[in-house]
Amino acid sequence: MMDVDFFKQVNDTHGHAVGDQVLQWVANILRTTLRESDFIARFGGEEFLALLPSTTLKAACQVAEKLRQAVESAPDPVAGRITLSIGIALASLEQADEDDAVRLADHWLYEAKKAGRNRLAAEIVC
Repeated sequence: MMDVDFFKQVNDTHGHAVGDQVLQWVANILRTTLRESDFIARFGGEEFLALLPSTTLKAACQVAEKLRQAVESAPDPVAGRITLSIGIALASLEQADEDDAVRLADHWLYEAKKAGRNRLAAEIVC
């Protein structure tokens, strides 16, 4: 689970049209940075959800860091530097339903934000 840091500030400073362009810009970076086997979707507001099939938690951390760096290193033409906070969780057959991994990733996303934003968080040290 990924969230664009301080996105409200982008909308407040530059307007909603620029905010929409920033979301499209971020989505394009995420889509082109991910592997062909991966899936990315806007999850709501300024959040994105990536599914990384057949990927260990450690490998997911590596992919997430690659995504975080790709967004941070390519400033948006209008809004400037954009960063992501990312929460990482592994889906397993032991989970009660398919939403458990999403809820866990969301939990770790908020831990990344609490720790200062522009970072990853997971049950392991990434």
